[in-house]
Amino acid sequence: MKIAHSCLPLPALISALAVALSTTGSTIEASAADTHCISFDLPPTAVAIPVSDLGDKVVLPGGVGETVKVSLRLSSLVCGSKLPEIDRWIIRCVPRSTSWRVVDYAPRTETASEYASPIQVKKTDEQSSAFGMSSDAAPVKVSGAFVGASGHMGFDRGEKHLESTQFDRHAPLHAVTAAGTIERGRGIYYKLRWTSTQVLEGEKEFQITFGVPQGFRSGLLDVSVIAIGKPAEGNAMSEAFSQIPVLGDDDEKMRPLGQAQFVVAVHAEGDPDAWRAAETLIETEQLLRAEAKKIHSTKPTHSLSTLIRHVASKLDPDSVDIHSDWVDRLVLNHADPHTDSVIRRLPTPLRVLALDYCDARRSFEQMQTRRIGNDFDSFRLTDHVLKMASE
Repeated sequence: MKIAHSCLPLPALISALAVALSTTGSTIEASAADTHCISFDLPPTAVAIPVSDLGDKVVLPGGVGETVKVSLRLSSLVCGSKLPEIDRWIIRCVPRSTSWRVVDYAPRTETASEYASPIQVKKTDEQSSAFGMSSDAAPVKVSGAFVGASGHMGFDRGEKHLESTQFDRHAPLHAVTAAGTIERGRGIYYKLRWTSTQVLEGEKEFQITFGVPQGFRSGLLDVSVIAIGKPAEGNAMSEAFSQIPVLGDDDEKMRPLGQAQFVVAVHAEGDPDAWRAAETLIETEQLLRAEAKKIHSTKPTHSLSTLIRHVASKLDPDSVDIHSDWVDRLVLNHADPHTDSVIRRLPTPLRVLALDYCDARRSFEQMQTRRIGNDFDSFRLTDHVLKMASE
């Protein structure tokens, strides 16, 4: 085994070792915390269904377009023996193409209250006044003999005024579902809260109507979701560390409980070539992830030799970790396979698969003209569907 020698002084080596130990410890702690997790799932493909009730023409930056509706079915699974307290989901959906525009979406912003009926308010104003007198009597004696009596008497007078007002007040409302556009109208966001009438577990359906260029065939959607809430209670030691203010713990203890990012291949309804291109893209991605997972499975477990290699990689400025998240970066279009330092050092068969995925993605995104039979004439999918319906 070849070990690279470093000319760093001893304090620097100790600091690097401390960083490696802390990183290893945090990884072990994170893997232990993952036993209580929230996982999300979203189908990799979606069908763009033409919509005709929003108008025949949609004005886009590139000209006149058409409208299509896309349905996304997001599922979540809460696992672990101790369930966390989920407070809200935050979902973002942005198309890769800059020519798409959000026309409509569902669900829209919805409000609700924890109270089932209006709140009754009763105000009472009471005023009272009183006036009183007293009387007494005492015997009068002269030389021990009773000669008479003296005294006085009094009376009381009181007044009381009572005024009562009762009315109903609207119960306070809060947003159960908030929705709106982002990225200057290109994308959409949703914020869902866990309430007594809404449970954030299982499947949720979101429908988005996009204005797309005329002759639309295919496109990609970037969908991200994050769940925020209070983690499940751990052991006494972890609870004690969570109370230390220096760790940045807030008063409400709200933390990300789970998050995911998806790429959805959207193809036009009734376009077999676009559907086939979407399936090819998904199959290529699955094959790429399966082969990359084999490299991840060869990564040694946490041991002394792993720690030594980790320290050596920290000291070597030219080292590249091929066990990193390069697949996610490539799929999310955050890495160029021709210039990325990690992808360029992958084994040749795996690097070829990465290039094949980029080719399949480019072919899917660049489908511009629909085909009917053996002809390659451009047409509007909305007009074609309306014509079929009239016949």
